[in-house]
Order: sequence, then structure tokens, then C-alpha cells
Amino acid sequence: MICRRGTFVDCRFPFAERPTVPAPVRHIVYIQTMVRLRSGSLRALAMLTTTSPRMIAAIPHGMGITVSQQSSLQMGMRNGFTIDIHRLALLPPDPVWFPDIDTERFVIACAEPRLRDAITRRYDDMKRTYPNPAVVMGPA
Repeated sequence: MICRRGTFVDCRFPFAERPTVPAPVRHIVYIQTMVRLRSGSLRALAMLTTTSPRMIAAIPHGMGITVSQQSSLQMGMRNGFTIDIHRLALLPPDPVWFPDIDTERFVIACAEPRLRDAITRRYDDMKRTYPNPAVVMGPA
């Protein structure tokens, strides 16, 4: 399992309507970090990515990072997309949430260092500026 900051992986990121259960469809997410909960459980802090103009328009100002098609192609993906910094999920690193976690194709792409650092800066700015701005989903 390679679940670390800067990787894009396939995930069953939860829908807002059912934030504690895996979605019935897969979605590419960006892994910001791994988090150890007080209980000792490990969680992946995943950020939603989207190509939907409607979803992109709903991202609060300053909470999205756009990845151009050219940058996406350089990472081995097909389309430009936006990373929604404020829509997060803390998910157990297991096949229920990450169906390909035990396969060679688990990591779809890796962010180049400049993009990874920009995402981290925006995430850190969000945490400093807004105490609880994020929509955090995932199991308890």
C-alpha cells in the first residue's frame, strides 16, 4: 500500500447525503496525509477532485486548486480537474473505501512537488484562516 501525501488514488469517497458510508461509485481523490486518531486507528485524509463545472462552482473562494489538462497529462491522467481543499474525508486505508489498495494499480498518479506544496500551503492556510471550514466525511 502506497497511501501518502501527493498521491491520486481511486476511492469510494462518500456522498454528502451519506457522509459515513462508502459511495457506490469510485472517484479519484488526492491524499493529503495519513492521520493517526486518538484511538490508534490510521486514516487517510483525502480531498475530493472534480471535473464537474457545477461542483467546481460550489467550491468556496480560495478553496480549490485547478490542475490544467497539460499538468494532468504530465502526471499520467487524462483531463484537467479541480482539487476541492475544503471537502475532506478521513478514511480507513482498506478495500471498503479504496477498492484497489492491495493492487499494483492503486496509485493513479503522483503530484509533482510544486503542485503538492501548493496544495499543502492552501490546506494549511485554510486551517489557520477558518477554524472549521472543511466538510469532513468518513466513518466515525
